[in-house]
Amino acid sequence: MIGLIGAASAVPTYRGPMARRPEQVHKSVKDTLEDLLKGHREAAFSGPEPALKYLRRTLEGQASLPNAVKAVAYDFVADAEAQLQHWEAVDEAVKLVLANLPAMEQDLGHGYRARLEAMACFERGIQARSELGDFHGALELCERAIGLNLGTHYTAKRDSLDWAR
Repeated sequence: MIGLIGAASAVPTYRGPMARRPEQVHKSVKDTLEDLLKGHREAAFSGPEPALKYLRRTLEGQASLPNAVKAVAYDFVADAEAQLQHWEAVDEAVKLVLANLPAMEQDLGHGYRARLEAMACFERGIQARSELGDFHGALELCERAIGLNLGTHYTAKRDSLDWAR
């Protein structure tokens, strides 16, 4: 209710409870990542198509999605697209994962290594580039995975592609 202070005063004053604006919820990168992992797990249970639908909605619908979370989301995209044998889409998703890896390392801190080792982007990227005839690109991914110490099997993959040098 708006009332007047004194009879001669023309200054209105507010005398009722004020409406509160809802405060925006700012989730941490780790909380946002957990939401993505949970949503993807539920969607992927039904196959790669529902997983891709969930991931596309998430990536398109959240403009402020942290880059670290985008790296994981694009890794899931690469994996689902590989299951569908959409090799060009796999390659594009892998490029987006690689572009967001520095942010993932910075934002996840100690959790970075475990998340990196769980990613399928190097395996799927090597597979996609080989399917597309880009053996030099596959070799580059092998070298990058070796540089990140992701396992000796990447050395074996690199050696098997050595003829493409």
